[in-house]
Amino acid sequence: MIKVIASDMDGTLLNSKIRVDEESVKAIELARSKGIHFVLCTGRMYDDAMGLIHKANLYAPAICMNGAEIRDEHGNILLQHVLDKTLARKTYKLLNELGMYTEFFTDIGPITVDKARGKEFMIDMHKQMFPNEDTEAIIEQVEERFESKDVHEINDAERIFNNDEIKILKFISFSPDKEVLKKASKELNVSDELSITSSFSNNIEITHREAQKGISLQYYVEKLGVNLAETFAIGDNMNDLSMLKMAGYSVAMGNAEPQVKKTAKYATTSNDEHGVAEAIYQMLKTND
Repeated sequence: MIKVIASDMDGTLLNSKIRVDEESVKAIELARSKGIHFVLCTGRMYDDAMGLIHKANLYAPAICMNGAEIRDEHGNILLQHVLDKTLARKTYKLLNELGMYTEFFTDIGPITVDKARGKEFMIDMHKQMFPNEDTEAIIEQVEERFESKDVHEINDAERIFNNDEIKILKFISFSPDKEVLKKASKELNVSDELSITSSFSNNIEITHREAQKGISLQYYVEKLGVNLAETFAIGDNMNDLSMLKMAGYSVAMGNAEPQVKKTAKYATTSNDEHGVAEAIYQMLKTND
């Protein structure tokens, strides 16, 4: 019997307009009315994730930054996996040498060393990936991203590495060049201290080796007195693989990456077709 639902956000609970649809909220609340616990499992930072789900009148505990941080339903931090500063410095140096645009996810929020370059980089990257999209629309999307995420600017990265009061929980690094992404992933994977994954085709995400959705989900559900066999996990991208492999009931979105579809036990419709709601309703039919 399923006792916990764990849902990814981007490409899963969030539709292509970056919103939680009403049907998904209804399905989640129906599951909750039957005693099933709901938790978010996202690559996003906590405040960013909450801002999006609160717009849909949805409230939930969250496993954030791919498992680097776990928060309860009141926002209290239950667990953090912090990157070692020496290793973080080496990681950033490598990403920088590859010409990638990188942001730090920290306990004081997201940080960039050059916001103007970041915006320019992302606009150019979007143009390369979506050549038919209107340039003004791309610029507006990029500006909105930096504004909504409240990305801080600290021009000298050494100030971050040398400040013991700033905890680095995750790097997210972007490139439109798949070969560059592959090279970065390969070179960083030599360290057994890091977990390397991605949430979209143009990025890689780097966290502490224990900061994986599956590992953190196991920690979270066991604190509830539940085991992974009683857990429903749903996602669409590579950073969801660890929890989909470990959950007893795993679902791939209709818009999921091929490897995700291959890994999950079940499939549902896309994030623009109420895929989360459809999967929950299907699960509830067999859960009694």
